[in-house]
Amino acid sequence: MFSVISGAALKQIYFCHGLPGSALDAELLSQANPDCDLHPLPYLEYSPEHMASALAETGASGVHLVGFSIGSMVAAHIAAQRPDLVSRLTLISPASPLQLGDFLPAMAGKTVFTLAQRRPWALAALTAVQGLIARVSAGAMTKMLFADACASEQALLRNPAFGAAMKSAFSNSFVDHRQNYLAYLQTYVSDWSPILGQIKCPVDLWHGSDDTWSPPEMSLALQSRLPDCRLHMISDTGHYSTMSHVNLAAVVELQAAAGA
Repeated sequence: MFSVISGAALKQIYFCHGLPGSALDAELLSQANPDCDLHPLPYLEYSPEHMASALAETGASGVHLVGFSIGSMVAAHIAAQRPDLVSRLTLISPASPLQLGDFLPAMAGKTVFTLAQRRPWALAALTAVQGLIARVSAGAMTKMLFADACASEQALLRNPAFGAAMKSAFSNSFVDHRQNYLAYLQTYVSDWSPILGQIKCPVDLWHGSDDTWSPPEMSLALQSRLPDCRLHMISDTGHYSTMSHVNLAAVVELQAAAGA
């Protein structure tokens, strides 16, 4: 079981990054939760089934999984497959199944998801171009992606650590594991909503009110489908900046109290 040290410190939490994304996605979350030992799962190298098996082989129990953005889908799959292993989910800026609502028109990444649904070959070509641009100027690509983002997201562009995280995200997704990135996007745009009914553990949702990548309505839709779920809506906050407001220690205290 996870151990609680000094009242709130957590020994181990497993993290599923966004897409595009990498292990460095956890940096903002780590800064907001310095007592938590975050272990990023390299899921772009493997399938959710492999990740679940790997976690089980470590002998872990009472696993706390954190998913960010589309990484929430991966965390949800693992929790659904291994309810005996996962005891809590924390989903940050979660990208819910597209079939739960009319989300796509309001999503900043609607072009990517529309291509994944209708023209996978065109998405593959676009991703190859993105990989080339990322190699030449990851900074320029970051500024382009955040051109219309809210103030809290714009502020992140002045954070060198965030710039490094975005550069790593582009390289990990568009270059190093491009085919798996495309495969996960195909899984995301398919209807994976049935797995929500297989999640048995408590779930905490954290969402920024100004999120344009995953509209806040996505968390409302998830809340309606998950029986043991709490939603934390953060005002004036966007997709990535929400991670700076997540309090994992409070979640751990609730978990410890429930097990007492």
